[in-house]
Amino acid sequence: MSYWTGTHWVADGPAAKPPPRPSRTRHILGALAEGALLSLLVVGLVSGTAFAAKGGGGKGNGNGNVTVPSGGCVVDGTVVVGTGLPTDQVLNFFVTDASGTHGWVLGFTDTGTWSVSVGPRTGPTTYEFASKTWGPDGSHYDVFASCSAS
Repeated sequence: MSYWTGTHWVADGPAAKPPPRPSRTRHILGALAEGALLSLLVVGLVSGTAFAAKGGGGKGNGNGNVTVPSGGCVVDGTVVVGTGLPTDQVLNFFVTDASGTHGWVLGFTDTGTWSVSVGPRTGPTTYEFASKTWGPDGSHYDVFASCSAS
């Protein structure tokens, strides 16, 4: 096609060639590099969460778990009340009696307190408000508040 310059018509030159397509090798290397970067990102995120979940210091309670002396716990009949609990992480609740330890996820608290209804006791029982678990079979956790009743 031609165009008008204002004084005369000029014929267009040949159409520009599209840029050359990258070679197959360059394409494969680019895909491998992208996959490697994505893998590093995933490993970094997973290991970062694992280190964050491990928790901090405190005194051990003999089960490989850490007691963080920040909260209080009171047993009143079949209700256990935890106070001074963290408001920035998931809470679990554990009950340990003659039959062993069992527990469940409570969730988050925005007030730092939580009341849990429990069944009647048949002997000495320990109640723990704890962090999320980690380790083999979720056997490790930080204890925020603990109390016992007979």
